Amino acid sequence: MAHAAPPDFSLTRSIASRASSTLALGIRLNRKQREMKVTEQIHEKTISAVIAERRSTPHFASTPVREQDLKRIVRAGLESPSGYNLQPWRFVVVRSLEQRRKLRVASHEQPKIEQAPVVVVALGDPEGWREDLDAMIRIGAEHGYSHPSKSGEMRQTIHRFFSEHKNMPMWLNRQVMIALTTMMLMAEALGYDTALMEGFEDRKVREAVGAPERMEVICLLAIGHREGEDKRYGGRFPADRVIFSERFGTPLPL
Repeated sequence: MAHAAPPDFSLTRSIASRASSTLALGIRLNRKQREMKVTEQIHEKTISAVIAERRSTPHFASTPVREQDLKRIVRAGLESPSGYNLQPWRFVVVRSLEQRRKLRVASHEQPKIEQAPVVVVALGDPEGWREDLDAMIRIGAEHGYSHPSKSGEMRQTIHRFFSEHKNMPMWLNRQVMIALTTMMLMAEALGYDTALMEGFEDRKVREAVGAPERMEVICLLAIGHREGEDKRYGGRFPADRVIFSERFGTPLPL
């Protein structure tokens, strides 16, 4: 009688090996997906934490700013208040290395301008109120801000305000810095580091971003992740030196 051939366990072992590899791959993928999900759900800082912890960043790493975060940062600034709701700000978001190098030249060769993956150029349009007035009144009416019957009165008020205004650059600076500061705070809340920069040559900045000659260059905001140690806290004056109650010089107890 012929002897039966011994059972071949190689196929069984192969199947088991493949199953084990598939299981291990699934575990790794699940772990990776969980890590990605955690990364996407970065804890957003409170405004109190941002104010207490923020420092002006001296050097930036090349780590990019996530697209969805950048959109939140910019949109936060666009929600800022402004005089007569005229929103005279214009922002140029600079991300390409070539453009950042141009801005560095226009900003007295400050390295952080080129290092930061995102630089927001904040501009003020002194003639924007003329071009945007009708659109502002229409948008305001759509949101119940004012009745269309009041539009003539509003136009007269705004025309009178700006025709008699003695310092348009100062007015623009106030409006634009409110919006840019809001962007800065949102960036910090999302875990990024920032640096406001006012050392630049206006004409060269305008040329670098192709802005019209009439635009006022207000400030630059660098956004990214710091490289190296954070800037040390410089301290602040005591409250009784800068905050008063009812009249200048009368301390406000805090």
